[in-house]
Amino acid sequence: MQTGRNDMIRKMNAGVKENTRIFAAVLILFVLSRMLLTFVACAYNYAAGTYTKTWDLLYKFDALWYVDIVENGYQSVPNSVTGYANYAFYPFYPIVVRVAKGLLPDRFTTNQVGIMVSNLCTLIAGFVGVKAVRAKYSEDTGYFMAFLIFFAPHTLYFSMTYTEAMFMMFTICFFYFCGQRKFLPAAIAAFFAAFTRIAGVFLVFSLLLYMYEADYGWKFGWRNIADFIRQIFLCPLRLFEILICPLGIFGYFYYLYRLTGDVWASAHIQVAWHNSYEGILRTLFYNLLDSGSGTSSQYWALYAVFGIGMFVYLCWRKQFAAAVFGILAVGISLRTDAIAISRYIMGNFATYIALYELLRGRETVRMVVMNVCIIVSGLMYYMWFAGECYFIF
Repeated sequence: MQTGRNDMIRKMNAGVKENTRIFAAVLILFVLSRMLLTFVACAYNYAAGTYTKTWDLLYKFDALWYVDIVENGYQSVPNSVTGYANYAFYPFYPIVVRVAKGLLPDRFTTNQVGIMVSNLCTLIAGFVGVKAVRAKYSEDTGYFMAFLIFFAPHTLYFSMTYTEAMFMMFTICFFYFCGQRKFLPAAIAAFFAAFTRIAGVFLVFSLLLYMYEADYGWKFGWRNIADFIRQIFLCPLRLFEILICPLGIFGYFYYLYRLTGDVWASAHIQVAWHNSYEGILRTLFYNLLDSGSGTSSQYWALYAVFGIGMFVYLCWRKQFAAAVFGILAVGISLRTDAIAISRYIMGNFATYIALYELLRGRETVRMVVMNVCIIVSGLMYYMWFAGECYFIF
């Protein structure tokens, strides 16, 4: 018994040391990415002849809405002039920022606290992303996954008061736990993802696929499917895991009903921001013709095609759970408009899984991609600071 206990202690110590090494390497990559951000902010201030704090340069667009929610709560009716209402934005991120702000000294503004929360979520996402890769490919270091999360184009949203970083963190945790067949913590991660962004509700379908794979592999047949469904209702824990995934979004719907009298208020208010083409193919068609709702319509549509291509590639690699989540999460946005689709795609962990799989074992191509990512990210930071956000938004 003593020998068994000693072996367990040695394994725990080895695990702690490995996690410490991984975290240290991920932290270095994270710091380098924020050094790039700071350098570009300095370059912009020099070129513009200004002296604007970096956190103020990041404070634009949706960040203003989240700060308003943290400080003033949700409004019950839309603005009579613009038709906008802040209940279009989901609540968990503002809740966390508000709690964090209450714990920190008063000298920190809400925007600064939001940036802190987002950066912490990004760091955790990078660490768990590396762990997810190493769990699947023991021969890989997995650090390229953290690099993509910190440096890939459109990841500038992970540095500011936006929900992208928190949503990415929860979805990475979901896929990591599912890969370990730990479905209860995966379901809890899905719950918080759905409480952060509406796309998180689709993780329940990925959970079902992971459960099915755990029982039957990818051998689909009517007998297997019927037995799988039967086992769900015979196993209370499994049914509980499935049901808690969408509870985050349903809880917010109930709150909206009490606030506005409309369960679907967050969806209905979206028409105040952009057009609705009422279909994915129609959205892509009209935006590719550059007749969409903004100056970047063609860019958004091409990025959507890129994202869909990545998810189809995941299907080819038989990573159906990630592919389904990617397609459903991006599809819900494309049903209305292509606006901002680039950040939705790069805020979806399924995209990073596809990129990692695609570039795995291709060292030369990977080095080229890394250099391009650094250059493009730097340019996007500069464009954001300068207010030229057409391709970024």
